[in-house]
Amino acid sequence: MLLLERPTTTVAADPILLHAFARRGRPLTVGDLLRAMSGTGAHISDVMDGLALALRDGLVTPSRPRRDEHGLLTGPQYYELTPAGWSIVEADRLAV
Repeated sequence: MLLLERPTTTVAADPILLHAFARRGRPLTVGDLLRAMSGTGAHISDVMDGLALALRDGLVTPSRPRRDEHGLLTGPQYYELTPAGWSIVEADRLAV
């Protein structure tokens, strides 16, 4: 098991993953998201579970598909916050 740093609770139930997108203000790849979550103590599996749940719940969506000259997808997949994801981030910021 690879630990990004100190142990913590699962990211899936915490808006910290959504804040990682909001802080950067741009679509992120999985690698970008893992770098953004380093220092939180989250396991890589926690981050991936959180991303899967955010996708399932419509808080994050795939974006920026790049295609080659033959129309095939190429390059990394990017993800971005949906309006529902931004609403959760905003509500969390106002709760503080």
